[in-house]
Amino acid sequence: MFILLVLSGLLTRNFFMTQFNDYSQNITSLNLYNKVHDLYSKHKDAIDKEEVSPILTDINQIELTTYLFRKDMTLYSTLYVVISGLVVLIILLIFLTLITRPLNRLQADTKKIAAGDLKVRVRESKFSPINGLIVSFNNMVEELESNRDKLIQAEKDMMWREMAQVMAHEIKNPLTPLRLSAQRLEQKYYSESSDFDKVFSDSLEIINEEIDNLQTLVQEFSKFARMPSANFIHYNLNDQIKEIVTPYESKVNIQLDLDGNLPKFCGDKMQMKQVFVNLIQNSIQSIRGSDGAISIITKYESPKLIITIEDNGEGIQDEDINKIFRPYFTKREKGTGLGLAIVKRIVSQHNGKIEVESEKGKWTKFTIIIQLGTSHYGCNDSFLERYSIEDN
Repeated sequence: MFILLVLSGLLTRNFFMTQFNDYSQNITSLNLYNKVHDLYSKHKDAIDKEEVSPILTDINQIELTTYLFRKDMTLYSTLYVVISGLVVLIILLIFLTLITRPLNRLQADTKKIAAGDLKVRVRESKFSPINGLIVSFNNMVEELESNRDKLIQAEKDMMWREMAQVMAHEIKNPLTPLRLSAQRLEQKYYSESSDFDKVFSDSLEIINEEIDNLQTLVQEFSKFARMPSANFIHYNLNDQIKEIVTPYESKVNIQLDLDGNLPKFCGDKMQMKQVFVNLIQNSIQSIRGSDGAISIITKYESPKLIITIEDNGEGIQDEDINKIFRPYFTKREKGTGLGLAIVKRIVSQHNGKIEVESEKGKWTKFTIIIQLGTSHYGCNDSFLERYSIEDN
């Protein structure tokens, strides 16, 4: 648009200048001044000089006027091109501003949406040429938020259905030995059997053991179903890890590689302890032999905190690697299958994620990745600025 207007101005200027130059050349080519002068020289006896002088003066005036008009035409045409160019440039800048500012807002809000915040809405501007795009974007975000809520609710319903089925199965398992023990006791009691005391002792042991299993199952289910309210504070995560591993160092070789540049961590200290204890205990239970080792590494890659816990235990089968965080999934005889589900839930509550890699019979590595400075549970989001690295 700018180039077209400037070109049109230049073409208009060139047209008028060409026409005027042709007119000026035609006037000059007539050579009126010399012709009048020659005519007077030939007939000066018959022509009064005072009558010729005004004619010569008029001819000079015409040539002077032509010269001045050419200068004015050149000046005004140049000003026209410059002013029109400036006007178009200003209009272009205004037009670009009406486009780029909403686009910048769209870009910023898109990043927020990518981070999981579906509450954002781009401010609409009826003067913007892309206001229709902004309206469509806001409608899309509203629909995404609605669909996410529906999906979350559907996932919760499905999870609770699965948990109810597994819970019913887990409760049903101890009921069989309890019923058999009770029936055996009843039979021995009414038959006044001579070995009743021994049967009573054995049955009581079985009953107590199965009741303990049921109680453990209920307690773990209660922890998973109703996590306690989080108490987020700033603290030194490296120090916490050192305290947690101390009781286990007599059981297995634990190697620590803790990043000294780790900023203050914003989290629930008790819940994070539960995460580390659960992962360390899982590693110890997977180790066979006396050469077992666990490696714990913390690393700060702004704005991420990365924690890895790796062991040289028996590993996880490939078909089970995507199931271990599901509630009630376990391969251990006495396991409840809720430990890693609780770990994943706690890590998610700390705005993080947990990943697992493993090779059967060789090693397993859990990686926790937490976004620092983005907690919504009580810590100031600017804590990375308030607490310097030297405070560690």
